[in-house]
Formats: sequence, C-alpha cells, structure tokens
Amino acid sequence: MRVLYLCHRLPYPPNKGEKIRAFHELKALSAAHEVDLFTLADEAEDLMHQATLARFCRCVTVARVAPFWARLRSLLGLGSGLPLTLPYFYSRQLDREIQIALSSRSYDRIFVYCSSMAQYVEKVAGIPILMDLVDVDSDKWFQYAPHKTFPLANVYRREGKRLRDYEKTMCEKFTCVLVTTEREARLVREISNATHVHVIPNGVDADFFQPPEAPVESPTPTLMFMGDMSYFPNEQAAVLLALQVLPLVRQSVPQARFLIVGRNPSSEVLRLRSEEGVEVTGFVPDVRDSLARSHVLVAPFSIAAGIQNKILEAMAYGLPVVGTARAIQGLVQEVAHLVETGESPQELAAKVVGLLRDPQRARHIGMEGRKRVSFYYRWDQAMNRLLELVEDPLRSDASKTVPVSVDCLAKSI
Repeated sequence: MRVLYLCHRLPYPPNKGEKIRAFHELKALSAAHEVDLFTLADEAEDLMHQATLARFCRCVTVARVAPFWARLRSLLGLGSGLPLTLPYFYSRQLDREIQIALSSRSYDRIFVYCSSMAQYVEKVAGIPILMDLVDVDSDKWFQYAPHKTFPLANVYRREGKRLRDYEKTMCEKFTCVLVTTEREARLVREISNATHVHVIPNGVDADFFQPPEAPVESPTPTLMFMGDMSYFPNEQAAVLLALQVLPLVRQSVPQARFLIVGRNPSSEVLRLRSEEGVEVTGFVPDVRDSLARSHVLVAPFSIAAGIQNKILEAMAYGLPVVGTARAIQGLVQEVAHLVETGESPQELAAKVVGLLRDPQRARHIGMEGRKRVSFYYRWDQAMNRLLELVEDPLRSDASKTVPVSVDCLAKSI
C-alpha cells in the first residue's frame, strides 16, 4: 500500500519521546508499505538527517519552521476560535507539497502523527485516515494552567478548550485513533464519539539499554533525571528535585549528588548549577554513560500524560525508579508496581534514601524492572499491532494488550 505519513517534527534522530515513537512507526510502515513522509523541522541541524530517513521512505519532504515566527503566528491567533497549536505547526510550503502529492498520487492510507498535523488533511475524503494522538494534548494544557499565573494561565486554559474541541472533531472524522495508554483512550472517549480508539504502547530498545554485566560502581550516590530540559514538565520536576528533594536526601546521605541530563536546559535549570551537589550536563551523545554513573532515576512529575520514555529507558538499564503516581499512570501494573512512589518531597526523599542505603535491594529491583519492561514494552510487538490497524483500520481486535499475568513475572518484590 501507499502511505502518506505526516509528522510535526522530523522523526530523526530518535532521541526524544515524540521522535522515538514516530521513528519506530515509520520504520515499521516502510518495511511493509511504500511511505511518503511529510514533516517539519524547527532546528536547522535536523535537515541533515533527511538522507537517513530517505532509506526508509519513497520520498521525504521537509519544511523549515522557525520557532520565533511560529510563536508569533500562534499569538496572532489569539483572537480566533482555533487552537494556537495549529498555526504554530502550519507551513504553507508543506501544505502545498501535501496537496500536490494527494492530487498526483493514489494513496491507500494517510497516517497523521499528532493532532497538530490533522489540519493538512482534514478536508480529505475517500482515503482511510489513521491519527496517532500519542497523548491527548488538550489534557496537558489543562494540567499546565494551575502552575501558571495570569495571563498565561488563561491562555493555557483557552488552548486546552480549543484544542479539545479540535481533537473531538478530528477523532470523530478520521477512521481510527491511536494513543499510548488506556488512560489516554478513556480521555478520547470522554471528549468525543470516536468509535475506533486503539492503544499502541511505546516500547524500549532493551538491547541498546543493556547494562554492563559488571556495573561500574560510582563512588558517589547519584540521583538522575533526564529529558528535554526546555520542556516545562521536565523543568518543573528538575527544580523540585534540586531545591526540595536533594537537600532532604543529603541530610541522610551527605555525599549524594543530583545529575540533570538533557538537551536545551532552560535558564531556570541552568541556575540549579549553583546548588550544592547539582550537575547540569546539557546534551550528552550517549545517555547510557550518565545512567552508568547513577544509582536511581527520580521522576517527580505533577504534569504528565502517556508513557514516560525516561522511565522505560532507566528500567531497561537496570536502574530503580522513584516517582509520583502521575509519572507512572500510563504503565501496566506489573511494571508500575516496581516504581517506588511518593508525592511530597519528604516521601520522595525517603524512598531515594532507602534505595541508596540498600544497594542489594536496589539492584534486585532494577534488574526485575529490566526484565519486565523488556517483556511488556517491546517495539516489535507494538508495531505489529500498528500494522494490523493500517491493513484494517476498522478492525475491533487490534487494541488487545499484552497479557497482564505471566507466571514468571508475577512475583512481588
């Protein structure tokens, strides 16, 4: 089949959540079908990866979107009834190329990655359209609002409402909708009358995140957080860890340090370097080097949706994880059960201290976590379900999940 694939950011390299999932989808689709990719790039260096993606696609069309002008277009849209997300991810050039492709080629399927790309094909008829929302983005804007003051709080609530209305319309219009978790599927059903909603979870490359047989024992007890550090939920979590959790941990483990790993650290994150015991690395070429230096990953999210790839990657590497209930809400119970949870800084610090003081228990939890995420979160399994849906978007059995009771994984820790 001929597939038109639309993606809001160039899906390579697969080094952040949205790009990881899109890349695996593109790779799976191209192995079975002929794929034309149309995407946006908001960073000039992304353009150098077109050749890599061309190995998977019949053609790759990329339009450059400058973040400054994209934000300006969004602000100018405040007076309209549309979500601000749409003008941010709109490119006249890309729209023109997509319309030319639709008129000149006979596509069997259209695949829309994230609701922001639906605007390019919302008027198309006669071709089955699958939309991967990944997460319900409108829900995240509603989550942001309480953490901001006027006027941003009002803008975020407006965006939540406008985007929710748009998601409802597109979910009901398109052939089927994909999301990462059962929670996201429930949200889609709450806001729309979409009848074909399917859960395709994220995966993790357990071979890539294979921990060394003889782990390098770092002499300094180290907490770790990783992610795109310009992303508000990540920034908020890092600040909480540095200013409220780490000082409590150091009362019991004075030599403990906090490692913040990830690209584009905001000015607020960079200021954390002045705090005792805090290191901000910025971009690292291989996150496994940082995982090897760490003893526990901490994910204290108050804003979260879907599946946190950072948790899957840390667990695949054999690290124990401490997080809030919101951070693990998208995980299957058998995996979520292995995450030590707390809500307050005091509770989170106590869980971290417990793991740092008992390396044998921490190692046992970490390796059990690796075994479980390697079983429940496999890209091949998720992408096989995706291909079933592409073949038959109206099928009713493609959302079946991995069995949730497996004898070899059922024991408690």
